[in-house]
Amino acid sequence: MLKHDIDNQHKENIKSDIIIEGDRSPMLLAQHTNSINTDTSKTNIVSIDQQSYDDNKSTFMNILSAMYAIIFGILFGFLMNKGTVFVSPTIRKQMLFERFAMLKMFLAAVGVSMLSVALLVLFCGALYGKVLNSYIEHNSRRGVLHYIFGGTLIGLGMVVSGSCPGTVFVQVGSGILNSLFTCLGGLLGTYFYYMLIHDRVSHTKLPSTSLVLRRLCDVLHIHSTIIHTIFGCILLGAAIGLEYLIPWKSDLNSRLLVNGTLNPNEAIGHIFGMAAWPPSICGAGIGLLQLFFIFFLEKSLGVSSAFTVFAAQVCRIKTIGRTIPSMNSFAYGFKNYVTLLFALGAIGGSALSSSLSQTIPLGAENGTNILNSILGGFFLLLGARCAGGCTSGQGISGMTHLLFGSFLTTACIFGGGIIFAFTFSLGKDEWSFYNL
Repeated sequence: MLKHDIDNQHKENIKSDIIIEGDRSPMLLAQHTNSINTDTSKTNIVSIDQQSYDDNKSTFMNILSAMYAIIFGILFGFLMNKGTVFVSPTIRKQMLFERFAMLKMFLAAVGVSMLSVALLVLFCGALYGKVLNSYIEHNSRRGVLHYIFGGTLIGLGMVVSGSCPGTVFVQVGSGILNSLFTCLGGLLGTYFYYMLIHDRVSHTKLPSTSLVLRRLCDVLHIHSTIIHTIFGCILLGAAIGLEYLIPWKSDLNSRLLVNGTLNPNEAIGHIFGMAAWPPSICGAGIGLLQLFFIFFLEKSLGVSSAFTVFAAQVCRIKTIGRTIPSMNSFAYGFKNYVTLLFALGAIGGSALSSSLSQTIPLGAENGTNILNSILGGFFLLLGARCAGGCTSGQGISGMTHLLFGSFLTTACIFGGGIIFAFTFSLGKDEWSFYNL
């Protein structure tokens, strides 16, 4: 009897425990669920905070990039203006070897650019490698004919319009009105390329072993820093040597010399009141911009793509975008707008330089007529799109990267310009040529 009562009591206790545990399970489950929800909420909060931080950081970096692009553009326009390589007589007479300001400036720019990259390779090798690979990828669908045809067209356009895709923005800032027609021709050349040429010639991606994509240092099996240093010193030295052999003031027309150099008291400050500076100094400053471009913007120096970005804005209209699909990638994205900001900065920098030297607006003798401005601009941008760059993108940046394709393009730019200039000059009297 006693044993039976004990067993019954034990069973009741077990049952009670089961009931109690059963009653507690929903409570514990609810607590556990609340705990999970709390942890999930915390995770969501952290995720949202991280996303907000990333968005703020991205916005801040975009603002910095925009500021850098404008500042570098102002410096570019200011130095190009002071070097006087933007006026048509300087460009045309360079092709006839009668003036040498353009050659001095180009040699100094490439030389300092190479020395700048030599420092980047030593101290920021990964960053430079990223920029170099991006540049090679940009040109990976262009073969030998692209470079020859494009470079020759650029040289032809330089003589016809008395400008190039970079200096045309400097001309706009200095008040040369015909440069606006050169810009119009450039836009027409850009549309012509992307509507009728691009999709027909840029299908196949070249192998990395293609000669035009290879670098001089890889072929010679010499470290790029050594070649950059040697070539940089040689080119910079050649520019300085030309300054001694051919004084820079001898390359100036009388109006610029009188207004800017001999009457500095009429402007703001003696140095900034000068209408011209030694081209080798201005070129060295342009070359130094390569260092800033790579370090702060993570891209190579170049300006002709600003025409493409501007022209591509019409692709925001869906109907037009479907008509020119190859331009859609240039219509959006902050990195594309950086190029436009640089071009606008160049216009502002040139205007600032001309205002300080009281040479704004420059007379019509520093430009060309409307027809040749449009035709020359068309050749310039058609050539620049075929070759993947102009005197800055392929000439300065491409040669700095030691790419064979860029050396070929640069040779065709100057070769084509020289041949056309001499051919036209021999067939016409001097007045007709300089008023082309």
